[in-house]
Amino acid sequence: MDHYTRKVLVVEPNSIERERLAAALEGTGFQVLECSGPVAPDYTCVGARSGRCPLASDESAVVIDMDLASDAAVSGTSAEELLGFYLEGGHRVVTLGPQPMRCDDDRVLQLRRHPETDELLAAVWWSAAPIATRPAAFGGAGNDA
Repeated sequence: MDHYTRKVLVVEPNSIERERLAAALEGTGFQVLECSGPVAPDYTCVGARSGRCPLASDESAVVIDMDLASDAAVSGTSAEELLGFYLEGGHRVVTLGPQPMRCDDDRVLQLRRHPETDELLAAVWWSAAPIATRPAAFGGAGNDA
């Protein structure tokens, strides 16, 4: 990839937070698709059923809240499974969570939930950058910015 990715999938169960994140990204020129993550009754992601997420294009970064409704219900597709699913699809991912998780993949950048707009934008721009020109502001994988 020799250009910045301009597409971002935001996976966030809280509609207000999802819209806030999407608006911040759209305001800087990203094309954003929004997803609530797996929902009732079975909490199984459509992508897990079909083998490919219909919302994550080949050249998209993903922002995912690691505390999804499926995790609370302990049913269906978990956030950890979705993370693996996106990584298998070749996506770079910004995870949002209450605390850092163990992840040694250099395509993953971790932030705390409800990030400030500038922190979110910096992380997504980092994820969207071509690997050869990726800004070093966040360092390596698993960093909690």
